[in-house]
Amino acid sequence: MLDDFTAAQLNTMIPMGQSETFPIIHAHVTRLKTNIILQLREATYEVCGLNCAENRFCVAFNYKEKSEGNEWNCQLTNTTQHKFDNNASENKRVWTFIKDNVDRSQVASCRGEVNECRNGGTMIWDPEKPFNCLCKKGYEGELCEKANQKLLSSCKELLQRNRALSNGIYQLQNTDSVEQYQVYCHMTELSGCGQGGWTLVMKVDGNKNEFNYSSPYWTNKETYAVEDGLEGLNEKQTKLASYWNTPFNKICLGMKVNGATKWIALNYTTNSLHSVIEDGTFKGTTFGRKAWKSLIDDSYLQENCNEEGFNIQGVYNYGTSQWNMKIRIGLVANNQNNCGTCDSCIGFGTS
Repeated sequence: MLDDFTAAQLNTMIPMGQSETFPIIHAHVTRLKTNIILQLREATYEVCGLNCAENRFCVAFNYKEKSEGNEWNCQLTNTTQHKFDNNASENKRVWTFIKDNVDRSQVASCRGEVNECRNGGTMIWDPEKPFNCLCKKGYEGELCEKANQKLLSSCKELLQRNRALSNGIYQLQNTDSVEQYQVYCHMTELSGCGQGGWTLVMKVDGNKNEFNYSSPYWTNKETYAVEDGLEGLNEKQTKLASYWNTPFNKICLGMKVNGATKWIALNYTTNSLHSVIEDGTFKGTTFGRKAWKSLIDDSYLQENCNEEGFNIQGVYNYGTSQWNMKIRIGLVANNQNNCGTCDSCIGFGTS
């Protein structure tokens, strides 16, 4: 029923009986079954319409002139999109569905209504609680009180958004495929690679075969031992979904030999490590021989060739012998002044 107002008071603001105010949407329809805000018994359709105007969520109403006893004949609804049973008998199709075009700003002003949704959100009707909030893009929460924390595509972006983040597990998202995945983010500085924000991609044990050159893990999009990867920079092998999802413009490589871990960083821009390696073609890098040697204390490499990059592969000859030397990421060297007889290398994913 009308609350705080009488029909006479509202009648001074709203022209009654005009088709522009209460235009008929459907005549000779059945009663509403869904999205019913309130059901009332009213003497005229105008008063039913005024009840709709008084309810902040009502946009239309269903009305029938004749009712028996205390039977309701006025249904308020929050939508004009209703389906009616056109096959129902005539004695059931006695309702008229009417849109409420009342200027509700006058009613809202008189009632002192306040939009309880924040940050530009809109209050909408909810059948189980006083109202719900339809939030504007960029906000969420029961009252649209929270700014959306957009998922980012790298640990670097996360750290740039919040410099207080610590090393740990975070959720990232591919900006193109919108695939979401967990990674370990190293947010503190790594000596040799620089300031933090590093997204862990792989950890490889050179004494094992899971990640040798011919392993399908270099070319497919399958993870390996994810839980071990989320533990951080320990010695457990792993391949995370960041291998094919995370773009980068710098890659940090580390080696642990005789208990000492050394790191180097290489400027290289690509959509993911998978996109560089997957097709098997050679892509050169410019780390330099000195940088590669710095990964292992007191390391030795032959002086010549020094071909470095991704997917190094070829047939190398030594006397009457012939063998393949392949490296997924690294450098090969030779005593002779050519790359045809290389027999020393440093890198990851060898064969």
